[in-house]
Amino acid sequence: MYDVSPLRESEVDTFFDIDAAAFGAHMSKGFEDLVRKGMSFDRIAASREAGVAVGTAASEKSALTVPGLARVPAAMVVAVAVLPSHRRQGRLTSLMEYQLADLRARGEIAAALYASEGGIYGRYGYGPATFGSTYTIDKRVAQLAPSIGEVASGRVRLVKRAVAAEAFPAVYRDYATTRAGELDRAEVDFVTALGEPGAEELSRRFYALYEQDASIDGYVAYEIAPAEPTPHSPHRLVVHEICTLSPAAYAAIWGFMLGIDLTVELVASGRPVDEPIRWSLLEPRQLRCTFSGDRTWVRLVDVGSCLRARRYWSTGDLVIDVHDPFCRWNTGRYRLIVEDDSGAAEVTRTDAEADIELDVSSLASIYLGGVPALELAQAGRIRQLETGSVPLLGRMFANDRAPYCLTPF
Repeated sequence: MYDVSPLRESEVDTFFDIDAAAFGAHMSKGFEDLVRKGMSFDRIAASREAGVAVGTAASEKSALTVPGLARVPAAMVVAVAVLPSHRRQGRLTSLMEYQLADLRARGEIAAALYASEGGIYGRYGYGPATFGSTYTIDKRVAQLAPSIGEVASGRVRLVKRAVAAEAFPAVYRDYATTRAGELDRAEVDFVTALGEPGAEELSRRFYALYEQDASIDGYVAYEIAPAEPTPHSPHRLVVHEICTLSPAAYAAIWGFMLGIDLTVELVASGRPVDEPIRWSLLEPRQLRCTFSGDRTWVRLVDVGSCLRARRYWSTGDLVIDVHDPFCRWNTGRYRLIVEDDSGAAEVTRTDAEADIELDVSSLASIYLGGVPALELAQAGRIRQLETGSVPLLGRMFANDRAPYCLTPF
């Protein structure tokens, strides 16, 4: 319908102009430099009018951790933008068609993105799959339970940004394999933790590592910010990122943050919905959830490969009828057989009568175990064709831990 092809090097400035016009702000110089450094032009689709780019959709090569902790080839979708003057013309649809076909050709069986608006991406087969919350703690009264502090035998130490930039990626690489929903990161994806190079707020940002037995098992990046814009006002500790590899590191880093003087409040946003610190506090009610919402939306680019890749929480035999009008290669019935406690599934295409009927966006939402199948069925998003099939679907697609994505992108 429209001319969509890879971005040309001569169009780089136009790429940034489109992004700014669509999202309402120009990137800072430091962040733009990071983006330029990591650009792969063959992964940036551009929609053009009269040869001039007016819309873009980019992707980063990644890997997605799925239930059972297998890692599948995936893409992080970014910079999806159309100029305000060219909206409502079908350009986004053309960009999505081009991009999903490209990901399929690359063998990337899943894709993930953050949705600027919740109503946009469902029609392209994405479903909300990981979730997060913002938590606030009054530091003047919150205390860790005495037994929690005994868990940690290592030490927390403050480091400079340059040391953090070297240490954080190694910890994150190990962590990303431990939880469904996590993704590999590129250098630019550490900007939330490290801050943008040259940014004024770096003067208030701090970095700490947890070390035990000569290894680094966790890190935290935080900022000390005025709680009110007045002189000598109370300060709050704003957590930008916590990443830990052990209960000891987790307990020690939270204990460290709660002990920082001259701050009255701790605010941590984008944290897991099952944040364990609640149960580490002497008074669990001191952890207040002030916001909760979706984080990554997932798209199953190759349904069959995705179903084979994960492990399942229950044995069972289901025929699932998947509707995918946007990526028609996925449409069809899949027989899913799990016979033992390994959770491995035999997945085949079939013409047998279906037990379950759903669209690919609903399948994406339950795929990582973050959305219960029963809830979607009650909302009319999953149709039960055989008695008892929705509860079985829910048991099979459950997970022992809520999926989560630490990386904003």
